[in-house]
Amino acid sequence: MRDELTCRLRRFVRPRVATPEDAEDVIQDAYLRVLRYSAGCEVQDRERLLFSVAKNLAVDNRRREQARQRTLANRELLDCSASEWPAAEHVADLWQRLSQLETAISLLPPRCRQVFLMHRLEGMSYGQIARACAISPSAVEKHIARASGMIDSTLNGGRKSS
Repeated sequence: MRDELTCRLRRFVRPRVATPEDAEDVIQDAYLRVLRYSAGCEVQDRERLLFSVAKNLAVDNRRREQARQRTLANRELLDCSASEWPAAEHVADLWQRLSQLETAISLLPPRCRQVFLMHRLEGMSYGQIARACAISPSAVEKHIARASGMIDSTLNGGRKSS
């Protein structure tokens, strides 16, 4: 009877865990927990309790395995060689250029800034911007050209870009 129960329990647990070894660990732990619990409490249906405990342990086992896999993946990402990361000076330069770009955009006239951001950040077409702002597509084009020129001029310190 016990061997039959263990076989049924194994068939029940095995699809719920990653490896046969995990299944055996879950089954052993389930038996142990049911024995401990039933030593102090009356149990109406030990088999039902055993399957319930095994199911919960299998779920816990699967969650631990998934967390372990995520941890391994994160560790692999962090273990990338330092040569794959940009140099600190390059990152600092990019932050400085980004700050300059934000300043240049903030100096644009309000409508010009709005049209420029709608096009560059929101990816709207000239026609969509024209409808949204109740202006002509030609006006949108002029705002974009003006914004681009003013931003280039600000970023290049008043020099013409090549």
